[in-house]
Amino acid sequence: MESKTPTIVVTGPTRGLGLEACRAIAERAPRSHLVLLGRSGAAMDAAASELRDQVRSVTCITVDFSDLGQVRSVAQQLDDMVATGSCATIDGLVLNAGIQTVDRLHRTADGLELTFAVNVVAPFLLMRELADHLTEGASVVFVGSGTHTTDRSTRLVAHPRWEDPADLARPGVAPDAGSKVAGQRAYATSKLAVNHLCHEFDRRSAGRWRCNIYDPGLMPGTGLARDMSRLRRFAWHHVFPHLPIPGTSTPQRSGAVLADMALGLRFPELRAGYVDIDRITSASVESHDPIREARLWEVLESLTHPVSSP
Repeated sequence: MESKTPTIVVTGPTRGLGLEACRAIAERAPRSHLVLLGRSGAAMDAAASELRDQVRSVTCITVDFSDLGQVRSVAQQLDDMVATGSCATIDGLVLNAGIQTVDRLHRTADGLELTFAVNVVAPFLLMRELADHLTEGASVVFVGSGTHTTDRSTRLVAHPRWEDPADLARPGVAPDAGSKVAGQRAYATSKLAVNHLCHEFDRRSAGRWRCNIYDPGLMPGTGLARDMSRLRRFAWHHVFPHLPIPGTSTPQRSGAVLADMALGLRFPELRAGYVDIDRITSASVESHDPIREARLWEVLESLTHPVSSP
């Protein structure tokens, strides 16, 4: 990345992978301006306080990614900051915020299924709204997951099942929508959608930015298991971190790679690519489908179209 004082925007920066990525950015680029987008509270305050001792500037903007109105407000705040010169144009955008729920019944204020709204609709809207403020060659990194493919069976998350995106956005559609399996499947499918979204963004950017997927690997001990059974939570936090399970990593290890990708220090020529922990690999065959990708874009445009006042 050419900028010696890069502006990096990170969603979900207060714990786990997001926080470790911010720490690594601060270490590698201490003159950077970090813009942290996440929920308000002690965790955000603590992250900002720590990072302000390490980088040139830290800006915190509170947002609930399940509320599209708040996502638009964040984009407007950043637009105003760029216009007034308090924030330079964006060199790196890390779309890390995500959620997994216990079922497929949760509904957002906009009437959308919660997992799809946070993991797919919100990053689409944020990316679209910030597009004019991305520098030429900016690095946009979508945080993905190996759960997007049936080739990786962790037995922790059900396999993805693609449906028309208009149906994926609706809560309670599946016959088993109230089950934990439906919640797991919604998460895995949302990560498949993220692959489609990345490919379509890259296609439409016509080479202006670099859009890639980063799969941090399975990270035992992080918050992924918070909605699982007590037994699975215990194993996730106290057993799995000590086992040599293939495809696992740590927030520190993966956060460092994510930081490098955001700063353009690692894989600088990669476009519409897939990085698994620390190596370039291929996403699932199912992930590459221009027809699906165009349809997903169409639906997301419809879902995020501003509502006109009466």
